[in-house]
Amino acid sequence: MNIRTTLAALLAVSALFSASTPAGAQEEPVSLQGNDMFGQPMYTRGSNPVNLGATETLQRAVDDARTAYEAEPDIDNTTWYGRLLAYQGLHRESVAVYTAGLKRHPNSGKLLRHRAHRYANLREFDKSIADGLRAVELYRGKPLERERLGPDYFPSTPDVVQFYLYYHLGHAYFAKKDFPVAAEWFSRSREVALGVEDLPIHGAAVYWQYLSLARDQRFDDARALLADYPVTMYDMRDNPESNYYFEGVQLFRGMRDPATYLSSQDTGKPFSTSDGVAAGTAYTLANYWLVRGEIEKAKPLLRTAIAVGTWSFFARVQAEADWVALFGNETP
Repeated sequence: MNIRTTLAALLAVSALFSASTPAGAQEEPVSLQGNDMFGQPMYTRGSNPVNLGATETLQRAVDDARTAYEAEPDIDNTTWYGRLLAYQGLHRESVAVYTAGLKRHPNSGKLLRHRAHRYANLREFDKSIADGLRAVELYRGKPLERERLGPDYFPSTPDVVQFYLYYHLGHAYFAKKDFPVAAEWFSRSREVALGVEDLPIHGAAVYWQYLSLARDQRFDDARALLADYPVTMYDMRDNPESNYYFEGVQLFRGMRDPATYLSSQDTGKPFSTSDGVAAGTAYTLANYWLVRGEIEKAKPLLRTAIAVGTWSFFARVQAEADWVALFGNETP
């Protein structure tokens, strides 16, 4: 089966559930994307699972991206179409788009970086690492690269490709519990964030580098990293997404009360649905206790993070990986 046929088959499977909806009914689309780390199916329900603006606007952007990709499957068009499919929760289909793109552009570090991200969401960590390391070699010695912006009606941020390349390598190694290597990749992503003076991604890198160091019991290095984080809430006032990582760092610094930290309130911001907030705050608080050796206090919080329906959030991915490492085959 060739790549084009594979992509068509995946898109057909994604529509399978909605195709059986009775006439006149308005049920949300459902797509089976794979299995989580416990062998349970991961379904994407609806076409805007991570709160990216109006659903109709997201669908328009997907349709326009597909048209551009089919007319000219260059690297940028392939990247953007694959990103939008992932925003709709169609990570398998996104991987298929990137795989087709890599057949046409085999030395594209950008396409490898994006496919690595989607493999990590799908719990295929070895594949994610293989793509990420190859992309690192392709970008070696090259200047930082920014993503092409989306259309005016669906604005995107000019993400730095190398930041997310290093950041998602950190995630893949963290999920495999290789904390020393994870810390190195999160450190590299933090250096990029500092260089481009991007406070939100800087906070994300500090959060995960701290956890990598602390979970590796390198407590002096972990505390020094937090002490060197001078960002305030005022500095974060223009962040278009939630301040989840900033708040997590404040908890780790002792500036938030763990008794009142949990939340499941939808912020209305991208990637900050009630599922995202519930998984994120529960996973952060679980690590607050894990770092202190309080595994039994962490256990119900990991269970909460695992229980959210939106399976692509990294808080849920990492909670699954922690549960398997700590509790083996025990059901969450």
